Amino acid sequence: MGNTIQLNDSKGLNLGLTILRVGVGVLFFIFGWQKLAGGAQLWTMIGGAMNFLGISFAPTFWGLLATIAEFAGGLLLALGLFTRWASWSLVLTMIVAVILKINTGTGMADVSSPLFALLITLTFALGGAGSSWSVDNLLKQKKSSAALA
Repeated sequence: MGNTIQLNDSKGLNLGLTILRVGVGVLFFIFGWQKLAGGAQLWTMIGGAMNFLGISFAPTFWGLLATIAEFAGGLLLALGLFTRWASWSLVLTMIVAVILKINTGTGMADVSSPLFALLITLTFALGGAGSSWSVDNLLKQKKSSAALA
């Protein structure tokens, strides 16, 4: 049974991380795209979440920043390019989303989606894209082979 993927198989682990990274990245990209298309009125509403952190100035700026984090961060996460930086931008955005949902939601059902996203993006922020199937890994391999030449 040498062709089966086992739990301790690094190829299986990397495939799983890749599927998770690409899937979550694409979802963030789509949500970010929708928010970009929503314009300044939507950005102001999104940025209003900063009130729960005691930051009440420039809600449009904060909303646009969160939107760009989702749009660009999602794209970069899906590609596995600058994965840690992209993930940290999403982590910060999801922390604010969790705080917003805790303060305005109806319980765990409302908090669970941003909390899941926070945990997943925190995993990629700390661990990177994985050891294969990412642009980060391709660039690292290219750099290694150039150093050997």
